[in-house]
Amino acid sequence: MILHIPTFLLELGEKNYLSILAVIIPSWAILMIILERFFPYTKGLKLFRRGFWIDLVWYTFVQSKVLEVIIFTYIILYLKALLGLEYYGPLSNYNFWLLLVFFFVTHDFYIYWFHRLQHNNKYLWRTHEAHHSVRDVDWLAGSRSHPLEILINQTIEFAPIFFLVDSQTAAYLYPAKALLDALWGMWIHSNIDVHSGRLQYVFNGPEMHQWHHANHHEVFYKNYSTKLAIWDWIFGTGFLPNLNPLNFNLSKPKMFGLPYAYPQGYWSQLCYAIIRFDFKHLETKTVYKTIMDFRRNTTTKLLSIFGVKAQWIESEFFDRHTTKYQLDEIQKTCSACGVTQKYYYQDQALVHVCEQCNKDSDLEKFN
Repeated sequence: MILHIPTFLLELGEKNYLSILAVIIPSWAILMIILERFFPYTKGLKLFRRGFWIDLVWYTFVQSKVLEVIIFTYIILYLKALLGLEYYGPLSNYNFWLLLVFFFVTHDFYIYWFHRLQHNNKYLWRTHEAHHSVRDVDWLAGSRSHPLEILINQTIEFAPIFFLVDSQTAAYLYPAKALLDALWGMWIHSNIDVHSGRLQYVFNGPEMHQWHHANHHEVFYKNYSTKLAIWDWIFGTGFLPNLNPLNFNLSKPKMFGLPYAYPQGYWSQLCYAIIRFDFKHLETKTVYKTIMDFRRNTTTKLLSIFGVKAQWIESEFFDRHTTKYQLDEIQKTCSACGVTQKYYYQDQALVHVCEQCNKDSDLEKFN
């Protein structure tokens, strides 16, 4: 009997333990959806907003499962077995919950700095821009992350757990850490209007992270924290109107997403980080449009099986005619050099910037 693993977890068994965690995640997602409907941060946001199925099917299920196999089977566990360290674990005798807190805090400190570097390095930004391409930030938006970003961050996150504790302890510890990641990720991205006041100096939530996703010039380099907001306030990158006004006149963002157009499809987003191409031409193809319509129509038909009228489903849950992407579809070009301009809100005004003619723009870092 390994005494440092809580007795109730050992009695529960690893299989049942994982089964319970697997139920908690969708239950939490349902709770987020319900709260978003009753207490929306951005009113009028549909459940099946633009990009919902890409985020759910490709990013949440397909990509996550593939990367799970790569990261754990072919990187972490392979290296541990290769080095003969299956039973090695210098921290194994420490309290289980203390270890969970230790890995929680240390990883959160790391991710703050890596996240900050991604926003300030033009190469690392390519691995992160997909995450910011969502123009409707909700509980599912956090799942949209380029596979290179996940590969780097989750390997760095979970490798120390497996190499600093023995394999049996790690089998119970890493799912608990992964659960916290999943629940907190849904929470900070959720479209829920909460007011936690000074708690936002310590714990990150939708209030600060919704601003991090805002297409507002003032906050392009703010609110990098994921779970513990304290890092932002300590290192001078925290922003929230009622805590740190910065002479800001708005209490909520006017627009979310990137200051430039971005591909809508999973594969095009994946490739666009590596090589820039004319994705707009691709998205005008009949095949692309047919796939998008088929996915939307199939969902409507499935829901109508339960006696719900298709017209009501369309009006309440689907965002077919959003205007949020009009700036992507009708872009302005610089009259002086012909370069496509970037656009963002600065205070309450929508401005367009040509980086070719304005070399001092902060957005140069996003090239």
